[in-house]
Amino acid sequence: MLRRVKLNLIKKNMYAIASSGGKDSTFALYLAQLSGFSVTHVFHIYNLDTSRVRFHGYKPDLVEEQAKLMGLKSIIMPTRSQKFDDDFKLALERVKHEGLKGLIFGNVFLEDVREFYETRVKSAELEYHDILWKRPTESLLENFIKIGFKAIVTSIWLKKLKREYLGREINEEFLLDIRKEGIDVCGENGEYHSLVYDGPCFKKPLSYKVYGVHEEERNIFLDIRQC
Repeated sequence: MLRRVKLNLIKKNMYAIASSGGKDSTFALYLAQLSGFSVTHVFHIYNLDTSRVRFHGYKPDLVEEQAKLMGLKSIIMPTRSQKFDDDFKLALERVKHEGLKGLIFGNVFLEDVREFYETRVKSAELEYHDILWKRPTESLLENFIKIGFKAIVTSIWLKKLKREYLGREINEEFLLDIRKEGIDVCGENGEYHSLVYDGPCFKKPLSYKVYGVHEEERNIFLDIRQC
């Protein structure tokens, strides 16, 4: 009975998923919805200095289109590298202005990352939820694939992973290969990042086209754009 009351309270409140458009945040959205959260928005911040999603390398319009295909509204805010903290606080005010109760994240085990976001979200008087926290990353990726999500690798940290993985589909064959690389299979240490283009949350697949690749210091990225 108490469990039912708790779920009913969650459903009355609206939440946003903090999403990069990648596999972890999208899977967190899926699990949050299964848990009874009423997720109505995608909360996305991008790098104003490059006009691209941090670490992923694609433009934020892909995330906005992804949100539409999942039936969600978008809160998309620019942040500057040198003033990230100030910009992030402004973005949180926008979340509150939309009448949302809190944010849901897809962090797994990076304590410093979680502490940074959790501290600022709670300081803004918003709820903070980490749906994937401390779950084994191999089982996360296995389940992500089995449930039917479709994603591709959009960036590689060349120090940690071979460039041949760029552009690969994240599927069972990918899982077999990534296990052999001696890294975290979900790329939790920044080894790779992804874009989800289809799955249980989607009304229809995200349409995209790859135009090439570009390198920036230690990373290589797909030049991937919305069709």
